[in-house]
Amino acid sequence: MGMCIERMGIIKYEELVSMLFRLDETQPVSDENVTVMDTEFSGVPVRVYLPKRKSDAPRRAVIYIHGGAFCFGSFKNAGFDSLNRWTANKLDSVVVGVDYRLAPQHHFPVQFEDCLAAVKFFLQDEILAKYGVDPTRICISGDSSGAGLAAGVTQQSLFAELLGVNHFMNIFMFFMNLQEVPPTSDENVTVMETTFNNVPVRVYVPKRKPERLRRGLFYIHGGGWCLGSAAFLGYDSLSRRTADRLDAVVISTNYRLAPKYHFPNQFEDVYNALKGFMRQDVLDKYGVDPERIGISGDSAGGNLAAAVAQQLIDDPDVEINLKTQCLIYPALQTLDMDLPSYRENSHFPILPKSLMVRFWSEYFTVDKSLVKAMFSNQHVPVESSHLYKFINWSSLLPEKFKKGYFYKSPTYGSSELAKKYPGFLDVRAAPLLADDNKLRSLPLTYVITCQYDVLRDDGIMYVTRLQNAGVQVTHNHIEDGFHGAFSFSGFKIADRLENQYMNWLSENL
Repeated sequence: MGMCIERMGIIKYEELVSMLFRLDETQPVSDENVTVMDTEFSGVPVRVYLPKRKSDAPRRAVIYIHGGAFCFGSFKNAGFDSLNRWTANKLDSVVVGVDYRLAPQHHFPVQFEDCLAAVKFFLQDEILAKYGVDPTRICISGDSSGAGLAAGVTQQSLFAELLGVNHFMNIFMFFMNLQEVPPTSDENVTVMETTFNNVPVRVYVPKRKPERLRRGLFYIHGGGWCLGSAAFLGYDSLSRRTADRLDAVVISTNYRLAPKYHFPNQFEDVYNALKGFMRQDVLDKYGVDPERIGISGDSAGGNLAAAVAQQLIDDPDVEINLKTQCLIYPALQTLDMDLPSYRENSHFPILPKSLMVRFWSEYFTVDKSLVKAMFSNQHVPVESSHLYKFINWSSLLPEKFKKGYFYKSPTYGSSELAKKYPGFLDVRAAPLLADDNKLRSLPLTYVITCQYDVLRDDGIMYVTRLQNAGVQVTHNHIEDGFHGAFSFSGFKIADRLENQYMNWLSENL
C-alpha cells in the first residue's frame, strides 16, 4: 500500500512507514523498577534507564542503537523501550537508548555521526560518574541497522585513544563485558562470590556428597593483565565444568586490571587471594584436602600462576605447599620480543606481536616510550645483561623450534626506562628470570604451548629450565594450536585441550 501511495505521488514510502512507527512511540515513563528519562548527549536525543534498587558499586552500562534500516524507528518505540527497560532491570545496568537522524531526510554519514557523538559524550569520565557507571564495564549493542552502526562506532572508537577520548584497553572492554554472567548455581555445582584477603573470588563447590576431602584448584584468568574477569562466561563455564568433572572446589580469582592499576598490583591481589584460600580454616570450611591444592591459569593468568607459585616457596607464613601448577600458553619473560615464535607469529590473529607487547607495557605503565622500546627489542639496559642467560633461546629451545633462526646478541636500551619502570625486570613479572635454586622447589607442572602463538617459546623455555632443575614436567605442545584456543568452547581443538588438561589434573592433583 505504501509503495502504491508513493507511485501516486501522495507521500514517500519511507515517510508513510515513519508515520506508522510514530504511532507506536512511548513517553519516558518510570516504573517500580527503573527510572526513565529523555535527554541529549552532544545534541543527540537519548533515553536513559536507571535501576531504582540501591547499588553498592558502579554499574555496568549498555548503549543500545535501534534498528529500522536507517530510515525508521526510535528508542521511543514500545518494543525498544520495553527491551531497554528489561535490560536495565535484569542486568542492574544503566541503559542508554540512542536516536539518530533518519533517511530519506538525512543520509550517510549523518546516522553514524550522531551515534558516535552520543557514545563519545557518554564515555566522558564526568558523565559516567554522574550515572554511576563502571568505566571498565561498558557495552555497545544494536539490532539490524543499529547493529551496523554499533559495529562502526566500535571500530571508530578503537582510534579514540589517539583522539584522547578514552584508553585503548578500556575500549577493548566493550567487547568483553556483556559476556559476564552472575554467580548462578546449577544442578551440579553451587556457585558463590566472596573475598579472600579482600580480593574478590568466585567459588565453585560440587553438590554431590564427598567421599573424602576434595582437591582444590585456584584458577587465574587471562586477558593481558588488562581484561577479563572470573565472571566472564568462558571462565565461569570452565570453572563449573572443572568442579563437576574433578569433584574439586574451584576458586576463580579476580585482580585489579591495567591501565588503572599496574604491576605489582595484579601479582599482589592474586598472591593475597591464594594465601587467603590456603589458610587451614578456609580449607576446612570448603572441605579441601591441604595436600591436594593446585594452581592454574591461562596467558597472563599463567604468568601470575607461575609467579605466585615461585613466591610461595620462600614465604615463611605459608605452611601448605602446592601439589601442581598448570600453565596454559603462559607469558613468562619480558626481555626478548624477538624469539622465533614472535618472528613466526608476528601477525597471527588473536595475539599478534603488537598486541602482546602492548599488554606487557600496559602491565607496567601507560608511558608509550616503553611500548616503543619493547617492540623494537631495545628496552633492557646493559647493566641487566646477566639476565639473558635465563632466556637464551639458542640453548633452551629444541632444534625443531629454532627453524633456522639465528640468535642475535641483544641491543641494549636506555637505563632510564628500567629505573622508571623496574617491574619489567622483576622475577614476579617475568618468572623465567628465576634461578635454578628457586625452580627446583616447584611442584608437578603441566604446560600447554601452541605452535601458532607468540608466547610459544616462553612456555617451551620454561619447560626446559624446569626439567634441567629436576622438576617433573608434562609438556603438551599443540601443533595445530593457537593462542586462546582453550577458550573456543564448542570447537574440537578446545574440547581436546580441555580433556587433556582435565585428565592430567585427575591423575596428578
